[in-house]
Amino acid sequence: MTDVPQPARRSSVWLIVSLCVNFFLIGLIVAGLLVARGRMIANAIRGGEGALAPEEVLQLLPPSGATKMCDVVAANTEAFRKLGRELVDARRDLFRAFRAEPFDAAAFKSALDRATAAQVALIQLRQGIALQVTEKLDATERRELSLKLVQRFFSGARRNGGGLPALRALCAAAGAHGTDQLPH
Repeated sequence: MTDVPQPARRSSVWLIVSLCVNFFLIGLIVAGLLVARGRMIANAIRGGEGALAPEEVLQLLPPSGATKMCDVVAANTEAFRKLGRELVDARRDLFRAFRAEPFDAAAFKSALDRATAAQVALIQLRQGIALQVTEKLDATERRELSLKLVQRFFSGARRNGGGLPALRALCAAAGAHGTDQLPH
């Protein structure tokens, strides 16, 4: 029988508990960062108020057109990721400049210009993707989409994108390639 002092046993138990808690917290932080990254990309793809969310357009397109749109969006996911990150960083700098004491008007204007440039770049990317998708659609797909858009407009059906299935799920259902590149 070995004589192990009681305090050493207690400290090793607390060490193990501390390590388990630390690993748990690291897991939470990493999971939170992954979720935030996915939301950043999804928000960059989705666009602002007044814009049709890609999920809405996908549901209005015939399956062949939805596949084409998913392929274009998947091919541009990395660009959305970079521009979404730039927009988040620019907004963070904008708030830092706003709260700075003493207030520096020139730094605030510079941060505001950076945030505006990031938003404009995202809008231009979305416009470029809309053009790419439209170029890939055939006449029947464009006609069907335009009819559904007109019906939607005149019926007053307007969603904010919150109740729509995820872009990735819609693209997977359409059988598009590169679906694994899209945000959850």
